[in-house]
Amino acid sequence: MRMKNTMKYDRKKQTIKRRLFLPILALFLAGCAEREFEVLPFENVSGMGGRFPSLATTSGGTLLMSWLTPSGSDGAYSLRFSEWKEGSWSEPTTVFSGPEFFVNWADHPSIFQVNGDTLVTHWLYKRGPGTFEYDVYLSVSNDKGASWSEPVIPHRDGIAAEHGFVSFFHQSGKLGMAWLDGRNMAPSEHGHGSGNMSLFTTTLEGEMVLGPEQSLDSRICECCPTAAATIGDKHIVAYRDRSDTEVRNIQTVRFDGESWSSPSSVHDDGWMIPGCPVNGPELAVNGEMLGIAWYTAPNGEARVNVAFSSDAGETFTEPLRIDGGIPLGRVDLEWVDKNRVAVSWIELAGDLAHVRIRTVSANGKLGEVRTVTDIDSGRGSGYPKMVKAGKELFFAWTIPGDWRIEMAAVSLRTL
Repeated sequence: MRMKNTMKYDRKKQTIKRRLFLPILALFLAGCAEREFEVLPFENVSGMGGRFPSLATTSGGTLLMSWLTPSGSDGAYSLRFSEWKEGSWSEPTTVFSGPEFFVNWADHPSIFQVNGDTLVTHWLYKRGPGTFEYDVYLSVSNDKGASWSEPVIPHRDGIAAEHGFVSFFHQSGKLGMAWLDGRNMAPSEHGHGSGNMSLFTTTLEGEMVLGPEQSLDSRICECCPTAAATIGDKHIVAYRDRSDTEVRNIQTVRFDGESWSSPSSVHDDGWMIPGCPVNGPELAVNGEMLGIAWYTAPNGEARVNVAFSSDAGETFTEPLRIDGGIPLGRVDLEWVDKNRVAVSWIELAGDLAHVRIRTVSANGKLGEVRTVTDIDSGRGSGYPKMVKAGKELFFAWTIPGDWRIEMAAVSLRTL
């Protein structure tokens, strides 16, 4: 009888354990299940009139945003800045105000952390009466944006011509930058002019000391954004080329610590187009891995491509097409974990346009195409921006007409 009672007790105890274990297991599995993709509205600090935002993150994990806003009734603008930190935006500060801003939907100001509390921003300011006669202005803050230096102009040609599409990068303890430079183009009163647009670079250090200017490519696409990245002691600049036969592939130049390389194509898309498509590449770095995204349309077939490099941009994998149908481009790119990037772009669907997002792994696995927001397909919406901060992706874009900036956030766990 004693043995039978013991066996009954053991069976009862095992039954109780199973009853306790199964709900706990169910809760564990529910927690591990893939969360539903959700886009959450995010607080916007820019106010009415804000347009053409730029986003960046800092080494401390905070979010930086710069934007343009009208100031007064005489066509003047102000470049504004704020930092999202510990759950709130800082009081916006004005970097620069004036009546001669060159305001452009694709060639907009940017913000970049040099190191610690040192930030740099750039904007475009008119030099002459022609539509496309403007300079790049740079300003530095050594107190995380509380105050800003008097601006300097990185190009020293002194010519009233196009200068813009700036990309910043860290270069051997200095601030590196690359830009499109129209000093060799013949001027035009209203258009871009004729001749060759060039790609130039220089550095900035210390008390606003500029290094020598250097031409990296003497003939490139006239108005496509550039991108830049740093891997160790190597620096990569990506841009759209322009061949003598009007083929406009995406190319890179690389700095190996001593000198810049000759240009090389990421892929021979063979897109022949007589005018600038205003669609540049985007780069993102994760350790030794480099990702690149770009828009192309050979033979009239529009597509968004992604490729990867494990040798600091010397070679790239075959491109993967990642769009869902009829893309307009305007890409952005971020690594979301050690194996995957997230790509964003604008895509048409019927009568609407959307900001899409998709993950791509370095081994070629594609995630689902998801929609972040509807967006105006015209130029007034600018280039939608995407950046990773903490465990989220943040997005910012312009609402034309009403002229305001909207923002959203997506948890990385839902991708």
